[in-house]
Amino acid sequence: MGEHTGAKETREMSMSADPQYVLEVIPPGQGLVLDLAGGRGTLRQSLEILGYRYINVDIKRFGSGEPSLIGDAHILPFQDASFDIVISKDTLEHFIQPWVVVKEVHRLLKDDGRFIIWVPFMHPFHGDDFYRYSPLGLQHLLSDFDIVLFESPLQVFTVVGMAGIEMLKRLHLGFVEQPLEQICGALDHILIWFQKRQRPASFAAAYRIVAYKRKRLC
Repeated sequence: MGEHTGAKETREMSMSADPQYVLEVIPPGQGLVLDLAGGRGTLRQSLEILGYRYINVDIKRFGSGEPSLIGDAHILPFQDASFDIVISKDTLEHFIQPWVVVKEVHRLLKDDGRFIIWVPFMHPFHGDDFYRYSPLGLQHLLSDFDIVLFESPLQVFTVVGMAGIEMLKRLHLGFVEQPLEQICGALDHILIWFQKRQRPASFAAAYRIVAYKRKRLC
């Protein structure tokens, strides 16, 4: 499948979204969670505190025991219906054949299992990404799932801020990246509250999705 089937080194260094955007849509519970291309396992501790058992699959070793398993997201070595939750945070754009990965996710999830996605849309190219997804493209990719949440927590201020960050980096002023991202994110949350938006924005930095595997009819 090629070398970029789960690589995450570039995203770990820069451009990776705050883990809280994923964690805040996962309630406390139990069961098994698969983190696709989870890199250094930044979600592990938080998910284990919530009560889950965590497995991180990536294509290379990052140290500190991560990932749990080295493997290819297109061909995962797990039995059908093994997982309660599968997470793709900042990874779907990096898979060479994302439709194959999504099919694998569907196979691995239990009935009513959750597929949680954070994926960029209006976002700078960050080294090893192959795709950008519109809402229509994501809905098509997830046509075998029931989508219960599809939103864009980061919108116009974040998009404009990212353009500014890219210019500042070229001027060797990258130290302003984190505070600028925080300010833009806060402004976007105010904008969303004011607009009371209920659907994905067309001017979005990223999309957050929660989709369920449909129960099989007996």
